[in-house]
Amino acid sequence: MPQPKAQTPSSMQGHKSVFRVPNYRSQTLQGFTDDPSDRVYHSRRSHRKSRGGCANCKQRRVKCDESKPHCVRCQKHGVDCNYTATAPPVRSQPTKAMIRNNPGKGSGLVSLDIMSISMSRLLLSDNLEELLGSSFSTSAAQAPQAGSPSMERVMEALHHFNQVTVGTGFSKTATGVMMGKMTRLAFETPFLMHAIIGLATTHLCTVLPENSSFRVNEAFHWRQSIVQYSQELSASVNEQNMDKLYSTCIVLTVYAFYLEEFSPRSSFVFSSDQTTLNWLLLQGGLRYLLERTQPWLSQSMWWATFMESHDCDVNLEDHRPGRTDLDPEFADVCGITEICTTKSNPCLWPLRMLTNLLPLERGPESRQQYFMFMGRLESPYLDRLLQKDTGALLILAWWLALMCKIDEWWAETRVRSECTAICMRLEDSQDPRVLRLLEFPASCCGYLLRHVQEREWAALEAPCDLVPV
Repeated sequence: MPQPKAQTPSSMQGHKSVFRVPNYRSQTLQGFTDDPSDRVYHSRRSHRKSRGGCANCKQRRVKCDESKPHCVRCQKHGVDCNYTATAPPVRSQPTKAMIRNNPGKGSGLVSLDIMSISMSRLLLSDNLEELLGSSFSTSAAQAPQAGSPSMERVMEALHHFNQVTVGTGFSKTATGVMMGKMTRLAFETPFLMHAIIGLATTHLCTVLPENSSFRVNEAFHWRQSIVQYSQELSASVNEQNMDKLYSTCIVLTVYAFYLEEFSPRSSFVFSSDQTTLNWLLLQGGLRYLLERTQPWLSQSMWWATFMESHDCDVNLEDHRPGRTDLDPEFADVCGITEICTTKSNPCLWPLRMLTNLLPLERGPESRQQYFMFMGRLESPYLDRLLQKDTGALLILAWWLALMCKIDEWWAETRVRSECTAICMRLEDSQDPRVLRLLEFPASCCGYLLRHVQEREWAALEAPCDLVPV
């Protein structure tokens, strides 16, 4: 069975609605059986009823400690405590703004009153606290606690993920999986929930850079996700956890690619530290998982998404030997001869993939095909990149140039920074073929090559032939 290809994004406008997540706690409780004869009944422990509890506790049918002005439960969940029985709870300012900026338009949500919405929010807070509570306790200084501003940030991040983040850079099929099955799966998978909140928080840090309150939560959730994901991966990869691993891997590869600030001099091109190329090395993680889980792949919730890549019109599995259909100068710089194979020359297959991508319309509509390129890069080619091989760097520069046209929030800074770094390194080459091949990526990332600048100055200084009138 052919290996499924990596899924790629497409733009989709997020739906605006009040985010509500049902309670996904397991319905199978210890001691519960379907046979009535097996049930054990216990007498109810005596207790004092709460007659004067707050409106929130009465609505939830839980005991209120009746402390004023705020009971313990309301403080814990970050809602205003109200002892007027008919008065609905007032949500905190961050959540007010969140709902106000995303008015409900979804089916069945518009008619909800503020009490119902508030109760849904409390239920969500309960689920998050239960799911992530053990993770929070590992770092008391940084961990969000229920009712604190950090928990508010977690709630906002989860809302932002479903309303905004999944609509920026993912295909319609992938968006449907993320908003539905993946979100439900996250409520029983802590490392996936951490990854979702981490990605949404990173997005919020990008669109709201002046708001520093997201930064601590961002680092905490990414760290928790990576550590727990690595532990799960090293323990086992099987039919039961493959969707959890797929989902987390997809989110983590987006995070690995993301670069906060434009900094060409920090590129792997100018460093001997191999970890500076992790943004590309880690993109093969999904391919590894697909190979390990191939027997059960058709049962995955991601199956339809993975199969979309097979419907692609671009042939990215062109493993033909030799130079046929390749640009002669590009083939020369990469050392590709008529007898070369993809085994003998690691640049041959990446160059063939690049050649087949070039005829596509350059823009967001081709992002899916562009993304599939980096998921197919193999270790021998990546080793050449680490060795700063000229041919390998030029192939990557041309692909980055194509990526400059898609304008994804998590990719834009990375592709321009790395493309610029390659241009800076190779612009002193004495090989005229290399200089000519650099001009396309330089023009896409906005870098003015030295020889191009000199050529333009020479053209300006050349005497003009005056034609007498």
